[in-house]
Amino acid sequence: MQQNAPSSRDGCSHSACFTGHRPDRFSGVRMDDLRLDISAAIVEAVEEGYDTFYCGMAQGTDILAGELTASLRQQYPWIRLIAVVPFPEQTDGWSADWLQRYESLLEKSDEVRTLLPHIQKGGYFLRDRYMVDRSSLLIGVYSGAPRGGTAYTIRYARKKGLRIRILTPQSYRRRK
Repeated sequence: MQQNAPSSRDGCSHSACFTGHRPDRFSGVRMDDLRLDISAAIVEAVEEGYDTFYCGMAQGTDILAGELTASLRQQYPWIRLIAVVPFPEQTDGWSADWLQRYESLLEKSDEVRTLLPHIQKGGYFLRDRYMVDRSSLLIGVYSGAPRGGTAYTIRYARKKGLRIRILTPQSYRRRK
């Protein structure tokens, strides 16, 4: 797990957000191990005083991290989960399984913030900036690819001075 120095951003000191890849990037990944490490990163954040977690509600890392945060409420009942939806059409074309997980996570969230009334170009980046602007910690699953939403969010978080913890999917590849 990669870590940067702690951030002292005013008003955001107890908030964290998630970023990471979609499910197609997890082919061959030992998901149980990845879940354990995401959960451990969340627990570590809670034990450091983080109590609010922003989830961008995308398939893959976002929903997985949100589900883990919600399940950790049994142990840490004071933590809050805020679902940040870029626009209502985010789930168009999703499989029934991902749609069910999405809807279940919305129900478990303390707040749902929908940023735009309809799909709009740049809506995902707006969501990413919204979460980063309200956080002092970013927990991410990132392969190192220079392009895409995860890379953008990590660059933006660095620019804003967030503390960043990265888990790399390559670390969880199944051995052949």
